[in-house]
Amino acid sequence: MARSLQIPNPGMSRRTLLGGLGAAAGGIALSSCGVGGGSEKNGENGVVTLDFVAWTYAMETVQKNVAEYMAAHPKTKVSVQDYGWDQYHDTLVQRLSSNSATDVLYNNGSWLAEFASAGFIAPVGDYLDFDKYAKDMVPYVAEGLVYEGQPYGLPYYADMASFIWNPTVAKKYGVDRAPSDWDELTDMASTMKSKGLSAPILWEFSQTNPSSLDEFIAMSMSRGGEVFDDEMNPVFEDPSSPAFQHAEFMASTVRDGLATTSPAEMDAMRAMNTGQHAFTCMYNYNLAGLNNKGTSPLAGQFELIMMPGPTQATLGYYRFYSLSSMAVDRGAAVAKGAGNFIEAMGGAPNGEYTIAKRWALDRGLGFGIVSLFDDPDVQKAFGQWVDVSTLRDQQSLAQVKREAKWTGIWGNTMLQQLSKAFAGEVSVADAMKVSADKARELKEKFA
Repeated sequence: MARSLQIPNPGMSRRTLLGGLGAAAGGIALSSCGVGGGSEKNGENGVVTLDFVAWTYAMETVQKNVAEYMAAHPKTKVSVQDYGWDQYHDTLVQRLSSNSATDVLYNNGSWLAEFASAGFIAPVGDYLDFDKYAKDMVPYVAEGLVYEGQPYGLPYYADMASFIWNPTVAKKYGVDRAPSDWDELTDMASTMKSKGLSAPILWEFSQTNPSSLDEFIAMSMSRGGEVFDDEMNPVFEDPSSPAFQHAEFMASTVRDGLATTSPAEMDAMRAMNTGQHAFTCMYNYNLAGLNNKGTSPLAGQFELIMMPGPTQATLGYYRFYSLSSMAVDRGAAVAKGAGNFIEAMGGAPNGEYTIAKRWALDRGLGFGIVSLFDDPDVQKAFGQWVDVSTLRDQQSLAQVKREAKWTGIWGNTMLQQLSKAFAGEVSVADAMKVSADKARELKEKFA
């Protein structure tokens, strides 16, 4: 299947609001319709002008979506500004904290608590029927979009961390079925190693790659738990906790030569294409790349399997269209116009999820909409690189991770300590204690 693989890595590094405001703003105006004051900006004469901020990805599609919206709504003018993913969070914080014109924005589920508590974004419940859409969302998206009882947007796309295997390689080395739990994966990897496969498991892991932490949490979820409790207290230093057990498991696979690590997703994709590894855990969109006949030497050999472990749960993440508090402050006409734009981009105001479906078909982006799994066009397109039934089943078990303002800072410590444990420099117990102490320190500091 031909598709672009320029999807911004949802786990790439970012400084949080708490870590400082330092990024320089830069962007490209795609539809210049007037930025900065003016009576029309406030909805007078029936005209509403909106400033839409996005990260740089497939901007030709964004332009098309916006142009079609303006053609259908001639009294709404939309100006688009985009920024690279690496700088997006910090640039957005700059814009919002300085009241630079921003009405609708791409947002990340990991930033919802931060932005809402800072007063940067506003609930959307007064401007669109969120409850209607929530009924058609996969559970983790519907749950994740609600903060302190209020809905904050509609999904742009949604995806998950997935367990992926190459059954062709596995069968070559004596394994003819997928593992059903982590112990069985150990046994299978041992069998394959004994038959000549040097490292059957590949972990995408480095101390500077936040995707590594997401994937670790996803696999811990399949064992039945997360790293924090409902009150954001760390629970992972308890040896009986799922996260501690999974850290021990990963450390043992590396120590025993059953697994090796690759620092980033592109490196991991190249490594999986050597035929020297049979199992990995990565963001699901990478499966489309692995099975892309135009770019992947082993295309067609990779399959999604349910996450091993008793719950089969995984980590789901979502990106969404968000309403700024500035738009609300500009008056009812602007706020309603922004709500209508968000609904057109992320919802189905005319009965069809036109934009979400376009992203799925043209770019292979995942979605948070249950009914799209039954769409024949989506099934045909996605069926070229994934079993849609398995994808739907795994999506239904995906969960959002617990977040606080300070968890981005804490994640750096957790990654560093896990890296040391996997390298055998410290014990898992010591790594977990240092990380838990850091979580407690940050929770108290930013209470």
